[in-house]
Amino acid sequence: MRVDLKNKVVIITGATSGIGRGMAFIFADNGATVVINGIDEEGGNKVVEEIRSAGGKAIFIKANVGDANEAQALADKTIEEFGKIDILINNAGINIGLKDRGPIHEFPDDMWKKIINVDLDGVYYCSKAVLQSMTKNGYGKIINISSIVGVVPLRNQCAFAAAKAGVIQLTKAMAIELAPFGINVNVICPGSIQIPSMMESGGMYSDNRFESIMSHIPMKRPGTPQDIGYAALYLASDQANYVTGAVHIVDGGWTCGFGRDW
Repeated sequence: MRVDLKNKVVIITGATSGIGRGMAFIFADNGATVVINGIDEEGGNKVVEEIRSAGGKAIFIKANVGDANEAQALADKTIEEFGKIDILINNAGINIGLKDRGPIHEFPDDMWKKIINVDLDGVYYCSKAVLQSMTKNGYGKIINISSIVGVVPLRNQCAFAAAKAGVIQLTKAMAIELAPFGINVNVICPGSIQIPSMMESGGMYSDNRFESIMSHIPMKRPGTPQDIGYAALYLASDQANYVTGAVHIVDGGWTCGFGRDW
């Protein structure tokens, strides 16, 4: 899939690894100037170096999206460097680790606040920060990354489920309010996405969990960052100019129903 993003400037939050990193390479390969955001400076600079080595254009701007001032600084620095912001991908997100998950009556309050702050507040802060540029130019694409957990909650992840469901409704509210300004706002809900850190940590894709997870997915494989990246690429393209407020579920069929044989 090829899209002409030449002369487009995109901010991707949480782009130092995982899904964000995968999207960064896809957008750079299609001609966009990519602003890599995250709090891992070393990781962010490595992504920038790899993109530049492949002939793409990228810079790294460190910012905590859960802080309104830092989110605004991210937008301001991007405009100072490139003069505009065409696309924002609100990808930054966190969840509680497997060993610490539990039902709501045992869920740690500090993790509730931390997850809501990054996963939901971060979308709000970053979106507000870029809108001065987008509304002025009469153009913009905002793509929010939620999760299937925001559509069909999973056990022992109450904060993540609440935050990601909030992102879906926030997307729809933004789409209504920003359409008159020529700004499209859509949301992608990834399913089970396989990234190296999950394999290495013995987490979601450890041997004793892999088969169980795959039994819920009709396509019988986990997704990849590229699967999400190409969905985002479509939403950023001119071919999606009439698409706004839409919920795009990219999960291999997980949320369609049970894929197991009975």
